[in-house]
Amino acid sequence: MKNVSKRPRIFAILLVLLFSVASAHAQQKTALSLYNKGMQFQQREDYYSAIESYREALQLNPQYGDAWYNLALCTFHLGEYDLAVSYADTAAKYARNLSDIQNLKGMALISLGNITQARTVFEEVLKKYPNDLNARFGLAEIDLYNGGITTAEKRYLDALKRDSTNRKALLSLALVSADQGNNAAAERYVNQALEYHSGEAEVHYLASYLAAKRGDVKEAERRARSAVQIKGDYDKAYELLADILYAQGRYSEVIDICEFRIGRNRKLPLAWYLKGLSQQQLGLYEDAISTFNTGLSIDPLDEVMRLALEQLVNRSLAIEDTRRSTWANFHINKAAEYKRAYDGPSERYEYQRALSVDPLNKKARQSFANMLERDGFYELYLEQLKFIRSNDSDVIARQIQKDENSAKIKRTSQQVKNDDTIEALESMLKENLAHKYSVKPFYLDKSRWNIGIYYQKSQIQLMHSGAEQIIAIAAKNLFNGVAVTTVDVDVESVDGFSQAYRMARTAGKDYFVIITMDETSRSFTLNADVYSARTGTKTTSVKVYRTGNDRVAKSIRRLRQAVLDILPIRGTVLYNSASTVLADLGKSDGIEKGSTFDVVKKGKVRTADSGYGVSYADADVLGKFVVTAVNEEISEGTYTKKGFYDTLNVGDELILVQLKDAATSDGNAVTDTRAAAKANGEPATAAAAKAEKDSIREDMKSPQRESSLITMIHSIN
Repeated sequence: MKNVSKRPRIFAILLVLLFSVASAHAQQKTALSLYNKGMQFQQREDYYSAIESYREALQLNPQYGDAWYNLALCTFHLGEYDLAVSYADTAAKYARNLSDIQNLKGMALISLGNITQARTVFEEVLKKYPNDLNARFGLAEIDLYNGGITTAEKRYLDALKRDSTNRKALLSLALVSADQGNNAAAERYVNQALEYHSGEAEVHYLASYLAAKRGDVKEAERRARSAVQIKGDYDKAYELLADILYAQGRYSEVIDICEFRIGRNRKLPLAWYLKGLSQQQLGLYEDAISTFNTGLSIDPLDEVMRLALEQLVNRSLAIEDTRRSTWANFHINKAAEYKRAYDGPSERYEYQRALSVDPLNKKARQSFANMLERDGFYELYLEQLKFIRSNDSDVIARQIQKDENSAKIKRTSQQVKNDDTIEALESMLKENLAHKYSVKPFYLDKSRWNIGIYYQKSQIQLMHSGAEQIIAIAAKNLFNGVAVTTVDVDVESVDGFSQAYRMARTAGKDYFVIITMDETSRSFTLNADVYSARTGTKTTSVKVYRTGNDRVAKSIRRLRQAVLDILPIRGTVLYNSASTVLADLGKSDGIEKGSTFDVVKKGKVRTADSGYGVSYADADVLGKFVVTAVNEEISEGTYTKKGFYDTLNVGDELILVQLKDAATSDGNAVTDTRAAAKANGEPATAAAAKAEKDSIREDMKSPQRESSLITMIHSIN
């Protein structure tokens, strides 16, 4: 009996020991199996699931070096570069593949913009492992960021000598060669990559991109389709295929691919953008507006998509469409943010954008009017208030109200204030020059410069297909707020200089601008060459590089400023009597008392043969005009004839020679919408000179710059 009673206890002890051993064994196996499971996810580029598996493995074994390294790698692929650096540092404590870890850290540091620290990491790797190709690739990317494309090419060639079949070296050399315009070399390198790595989807993807870049759309399409056949969930290849089909005008097929991508992942702004653009090309305007709206709800800061939407809205919807206020509110809210940051130019720009999409928006127009009042432009302020009142539905309702017994429509406090202000300003301005000479200044044609904007379209854009046309139209629209310029944009791209020159000269332009662009997910580059349409000589080049939010808007505004900065201030004679002249130049043009002008025969002023400024024969100079009284749009002054006879006529031209005190000219509500140079093209005011220097300094601020070339090379696994 005694022995029998012990048996259950012994059995229970054995059972506990068995479970303990099994549990310990299961725990060791679980860490490894979780790691292997993570590797499977990682190979399928399901980085989220891979990260989850690696983290679970590390909970069981915090010193699992390989798990830390692959966790860093997955995090890097998701763009969390700070975290990737941290994980790589932890991995270095436990893992044996030290060079791989350090190279990953270096690439993450490049992505963070810590170029100096990244260079140190790669150089340390090469000290220990002189033949490490990944460290050499890292240094080559740094060279590209610093503009050293030739040095980078040498590094890739050196890597290829060490490993003639190395995929990254071959593909990087192909991309670099194509960027330099050496298509034959690019094709040779990519064919070598295809020969050695024909079963890899990424090789076909890059072969497709390079074929599209050189204009071979049939080969590009074939390679893109090969990429998705090899790897059915290769979203980048589907995106590229859609871009290639869009370039061929196969818009229905583009929509099908975009809908396929959206069906798998709705949070793809570029898929919504390209779908909307294709619907627009097919004339499905309402569908395109709806698609753009959805895309912007996913990414409200996609500037190119918002420009595309607003341009379509202005082309296809009635001014009274109530949806316009919703799109305008985006810019009104941004203007308020800039106001809090004391960024006046950006605040004005956003109100102008709001009014361009919704001209009847009372809130935006009132805010813009208040800025004019703040800066002392009372005539312009009065015109804005009158516009608000004439288009105010409540005011119109009061005016047509005939039944004395009907309920009165009460005026808001703002309406009362505006009405009182209009009355006061009209009384105050009765003594100005406009009343004295019976001139309506806001009906004057003050257009002085006729400018054409043309764009060269790249064969393929990895971000926004068709963006060049959208940017060109946006630049034209921005110039619409400049009274002294008439700007046209051709809706079709040009092949190059000769076509643009012929079109601009035939159309009688003064200048023409050819723009190109490049963008990545984090940067925007706008290049513009400005030429004289008369001689075809280059006047100036504008190269703008911006990162962060509003980079597209800032780039376009910089282009406008650069063009205005080289345009001399010029006007025309409206009236002359004895030695008194009335000119269509005023405070809004930057004119002050004491400003001096050459008076030149009508039609004799032309752009300089080369460089900035204008030229005219001495024999065509009639005399001098010195301003004695200035209103906002017109000015009065004394005229001193040059010779014995007074041959001055209405319509003769005035070219600024000197402002009396250029240093006193400050920034205000119209500073960024007026010409700003003297006859020789030099800045007319200290404010203009400072603005130009500040902009150039901003353009040169970052020596390390992203480009689509760097993005493509950086993405090669």
